[in-house]
Amino acid sequence: MLRLQKLLTDIVSSKRAIKFGCMVSPAWVDWPDFRQACHTVEELGFDSLWAPDLLTPAGSDWNDGPVLEGWSLLSSMAAVTRDIRIGCLVSSNTYRHPVVLAKIATTVDIISGGRLTFGIGAGWAEQEHLSYGIPFQPVGERIGRMEEAVHLIKLLWESQEPVTFQGHYYSLDNAPFNPKPIQKPHPPILIAGGGEKRTLRAAAKYADAMNVYGSPEVVARKFRVLEQHCRDVGRDPGEIEKTVLVMFVPQEKREAWDRYLEHLAVTAPDILKRGQAEGMVGDMDDMREWVRQRVDIGVDHIILNLHTPYSLESLESFSREVMPEFR
Repeated sequence: MLRLQKLLTDIVSSKRAIKFGCMVSPAWVDWPDFRQACHTVEELGFDSLWAPDLLTPAGSDWNDGPVLEGWSLLSSMAAVTRDIRIGCLVSSNTYRHPVVLAKIATTVDIISGGRLTFGIGAGWAEQEHLSYGIPFQPVGERIGRMEEAVHLIKLLWESQEPVTFQGHYYSLDNAPFNPKPIQKPHPPILIAGGGEKRTLRAAAKYADAMNVYGSPEVVARKFRVLEQHCRDVGRDPGEIEKTVLVMFVPQEKREAWDRYLEHLAVTAPDILKRGQAEGMVGDMDDMREWVRQRVDIGVDHIILNLHTPYSLESLESFSREVMPEFR
């Protein structure tokens, strides 16, 4: 009997607690509805709340639809929420100089009382860059700039003295940086992207969390590559939280989702090929199985992408029927 009790205790204690978050779309929505969605996410007990960094609505088509700016939203989200962690999933390094981005992020960390997760990526929305005259360098340079930006931002956050820095892309000369973030030594850094040679290596060097998307097979491969990069740079892979982003597609949105996939197959097949159209689709049993498959490959944090119109009733069902099983 004692052996059985110990075995059951070991099983329970070894269960990993999975985090759940929501990224709330800022496209085709007004501020009161966005704010209400953020309140709902927090009240339902989610662990994290995110906004994207977009200048136009995301998708396969270039359009002029309305979208609210990500970091401005994060400042507001910091003020209208209480305890939930907030973050940008993710900030495009191409849109802002690293010092400006570090100052914005620090301000959000202070407003939120130390709840910011600093998400950053190399930048991917080519049409946005071209239309607005923002330089869109080759992918290798964009990743190099992102990696150097993260290094520079960490210096600004951690140094007690003015920073002098001479990099390949950025330089500072006796630059002060005050105030510092509330979180010490700095807000957690999340690097998004699945590039196996450069992006995942940057995550191994600098990130506290990483974010990818795709099928269980694709995501598991990314995790193995990340672990190898961690070994190469002398870091414990367990220090990096493994997160995935997925479109939340409850039953009432399934028909629209199927039409969207058919549209992508014609207009942007590369999005399908890369796994960027990954969806958590169906009823709560389907979603529970989707989560279980990701837990089995080592995912720590699942972030649901909520598109407008928000499916808040189904989100409430998910929080009640699915989330408790994995916590």
